Amino acid sequence: MLERRPRRLPLTLRGRSLAVLAVLGTGLTIAATAGADLGRFEIDARIYTKHLYQNDDSQGVLMLGNPYPGFVDDISGNNGVATELELAIRGKVSEFVEAGARIASRFGERWHDWWESGNAFYGSDSINTSGESVGMNRASYLKLRGTYLQAALDIPGVTFVRVGASDFSMFNPWTIGKVRYIDRDNGRGYFVGGRFGEEDQVQYQIGAIALPKLYVGPWWSTGVGDPALDNAFWSRDWAYAGTLRWRASDTLQLRLVADFTQDLEIDRADPDAQGSLNANCQDLLGNPIPGCAPDQAVDLLTRYASVNATLDVEADLSDTVRLTGLVGLSGQRMDRALTSNAVRDNQGMSPIVYDDTQDVAGTLRLSANDPFENGFSLQAEYFNIGADWNAIFGARREADVLLTEGFVGNGGQLPTLNLANEFVDFDDDWVESCIGWHGGTGVLGYDRDNTRIKAEYTFIGYNTNRQNRDVDNKYPDFLHGDGFTDTALYNYVNVPDRGRDPRAVFHRDQYRRSHIVGVTGRQLFDVGRELEVEAKLRYIRDEDFRSTKTTQDDYAGDIAIARAQVAVPVVDGVRVGVYGQLDHWVEDNRVTSGNGYSDDVTDRLTIGTRVQVQYHGLKVGYVLEHVNKDLASERYTDLHWNVWRSKATIEAGW
Repeated sequence: MLERRPRRLPLTLRGRSLAVLAVLGTGLTIAATAGADLGRFEIDARIYTKHLYQNDDSQGVLMLGNPYPGFVDDISGNNGVATELELAIRGKVSEFVEAGARIASRFGERWHDWWESGNAFYGSDSINTSGESVGMNRASYLKLRGTYLQAALDIPGVTFVRVGASDFSMFNPWTIGKVRYIDRDNGRGYFVGGRFGEEDQVQYQIGAIALPKLYVGPWWSTGVGDPALDNAFWSRDWAYAGTLRWRASDTLQLRLVADFTQDLEIDRADPDAQGSLNANCQDLLGNPIPGCAPDQAVDLLTRYASVNATLDVEADLSDTVRLTGLVGLSGQRMDRALTSNAVRDNQGMSPIVYDDTQDVAGTLRLSANDPFENGFSLQAEYFNIGADWNAIFGARREADVLLTEGFVGNGGQLPTLNLANEFVDFDDDWVESCIGWHGGTGVLGYDRDNTRIKAEYTFIGYNTNRQNRDVDNKYPDFLHGDGFTDTALYNYVNVPDRGRDPRAVFHRDQYRRSHIVGVTGRQLFDVGRELEVEAKLRYIRDEDFRSTKTTQDDYAGDIAIARAQVAVPVVDGVRVGVYGQLDHWVEDNRVTSGNGYSDDVTDRLTIGTRVQVQYHGLKVGYVLEHVNKDLASERYTDLHWNVWRSKATIEAGW
């Protein structure tokens, strides 16, 4: 999708209970008559246009698309304009039944593709002047999304059933996470929800979810593209999940969430299977295979299965003090005959550890919200996430499980190797994996009148610390595992300036610890229409002694970040801001080369302006930014960036 940040529509599925319309074998009959009454329909629409321009020679409307180099991702690039149309439809079938859908144009077609209809008239060796040679990725076709049917049932303990689309927000990032915004209603399944007990103290939702054939599983798929499979069988792959919430009292609430994913493949030893190895039920010598006989049914094998479960507790200790905690279990099993080793064969790029694993995780957070009524608040969190924990179907972005701002800033931390830091623009937040993190965070806040201040300190030790870890065959290292991550100028090219991949939690030799300190302040001044000034200072000390057998490879990173921004409404509906950020990174033994490790110093200056306009339902946004970056390297050629980039968005909904 062209849009990267969550925006509310007039009609949204967000926050609704999700369930399945199922035929229950109890003689249930829903007495409803559907007619062509226009009063039963609600239709909302939105048009969204994005302009993306930068002083480079790429062509597209998305800064960072799919990272895999083998994909022809023709929407990626920093120079282009494109428009999306979206229609949201909801129908009131009866008092008890409703249905809905969302129809949206696919990303790809840009303003310069005047005649593109999806055809490809000429071959690759011919001169093409048709103007419609790229194919369907550039055509303005519409895709059906978000289809659902939902019914409220008069059955004790059952509130609703639903069949169709869901964003899975009823679960949590540790199990099945809320789907990122661009895919928010592509997922579908069967769901049932209800409540029971005195004053409905117990609530539940259960679901069977069709697994996406891409991203959930080894090789980032349920078999598609895996070299171990000639014919991936993905239409029988499902996840099963449930959540049970118990309101034990007015001050205590417990919630259990669990999921099980199963990826099935055809047993090619079955003589009935397509491409069977035993189609004639004979061995290589022509002898009958004992027990082998066609029965017009095909046996299936489990290629991959995973389970994640969490129990979280919320307790109000007083009107201002709250305690929340979570404990979780994660495990996976795989059939190596049906799963290629992406750690070995894909340069260490794998969303799972190539092994049967299990581990635990836990967090405990204490929050005191202005307990003394003087503006001061306190939060403290302990976290301990196992090195082999992995939420393969958990939240991939637009979520956060820890209190700390972490290394990448405002994006957040997620307990998965399956992060989705693609389909983003330069002004979008990033997420990082917190698998293996063990430590604590303290946040002191002050909020009174027009002043807001927040100070953070975080210490991180690592359960992933280990010597001689097998990153050749078992643990994915994501190829780029060293240095501070530069999300502002990140790319997927193998160059020494990109820094650590946010998924790179495993190293061959690691003995790491990190300190994060930050202070953020915001002040409103009675100047004009209320001037807002915000400043942020952050310091990160990141140490990794790597091999304990030598000191020659010890990494030490000192990262200092200073940011300031000023914003003010200039007239009704128009807000203008300017910002600047200065980054200074000193990193000893940052990356290795054929001659040994390199000591690098990075300086980056970013300045920009941001304009927001709202005019009678019309929304306009504009960001103009200049990035000047220098990387002085001991063993590599010094690098310099002088980047101008801009993004404009125009949208209206009705």
